[in-house]
Amino acid sequence: MSDFEKLKKEIKLSENIPVDYEFEKMLKSFMKQVQKDGILQEFREHRYYTKPSAIRHKIEGAIKRKRVLTRRRKRRK
Repeated sequence: MSDFEKLKKEIKLSENIPVDYEFEKMLKSFMKQVQKDGILQEFREHRYYTKPSAIRHKIEGAIKRKRVLTRRRKRRK
C-alpha cells in the first residue's frame, strides 16, 4: 500500500471531495470548498482582536461611502 493510499484512509474528507482523485485535484477542490465556506476569511478576521468600536466605525464608514456613491450616481443621471 502506497503512502498516498494510507493518507486517503487516514484523512476523512467531506462528501463533496471524491477520494479517487489524485492529490493535486483533491487539494484544489478542498481549497475551493474552504474558500466557498469562508473559513479562511473568518480565520483572518479572528487572527487579531478588534474592538467593537473599531468594527462600528468601519461599518459606519462603509455606509457613508455607499451614500456618497449613490448621490453621485443620481447627480450623473
